Amino acid sequence: MKIFFPQNIFTQILINQFDKKLKSEIVFNPSANITSLINGNDTVGLIPVTDLLTNNDLFVSNSVGISFEGPLSNSYIYYSDKNDINEIKIAGDVSTVEIILSKILFNELYKKDVNINIQTKLPVKENNNNYIIAGDDNFRDDRINTAISFAEEVVEIISAPFVNFILASPNPDLLKEYSDKMKTSLNNGKQNFSKVDFDFSGASFIQNNLDKVFFNLMDQDIEGINQLIRLSFYYGILKDIIEVKFI
Repeated sequence: MKIFFPQNIFTQILINQFDKKLKSEIVFNPSANITSLINGNDTVGLIPVTDLLTNNDLFVSNSVGISFEGPLSNSYIYYSDKNDINEIKIAGDVSTVEIILSKILFNELYKKDVNINIQTKLPVKENNNNYIIAGDDNFRDDRINTAISFAEEVVEIISAPFVNFILASPNPDLLKEYSDKMKTSLNNGKQNFSKVDFDFSGASFIQNNLDKVFFNLMDQDIEGINQLIRLSFYYGILKDIIEVKFI
């Protein structure tokens, strides 16, 4: 049995609520790879929510994920010129979330059909371009001081929480088993930031805004997922509305 997780500050906080046995089953991988890894009946993964658009056969937990409602986010936008946005460079732990939703965001915000350019290297801080960074690098080198929360922009558009990652599996029974285990751990514990070992310059920003990050999904989070699916249909990314198989 393997549980595949992306590696970032938020998954570290989530995992800190688990017991030793559950922790031992977790394997870290880049966000973009996880959905392809949960292809057997003995696998569960915390996948980017927009991976559901092309993997709607997966079963999804209705109680465990990573949801944002405020300035704290796994991805951030950096502008050089808001009035001249034709291309967005994306770097870091890039997934379909940044690729798909950035196209929608910039159309909604600026009526711009931007080109997406995925970078293999992280842009330098002084890079004079519009770009998005996914993952923990946002909290290093004081980047967060000039960043705009990707999550806040999504929340403004869908008027619901932004669920970035969702627990999923092709096996509904296994998903329910592990979803229940994680939910129990979350209900018994607290978001323990102090035990996360990192040296980010943005530590205080994370700590001050953790109250807007949620791992126990509620009805409003499910609505947020459904709103993203409707938005993807509206923009022609989906040919038909899909029904998420919540467990």
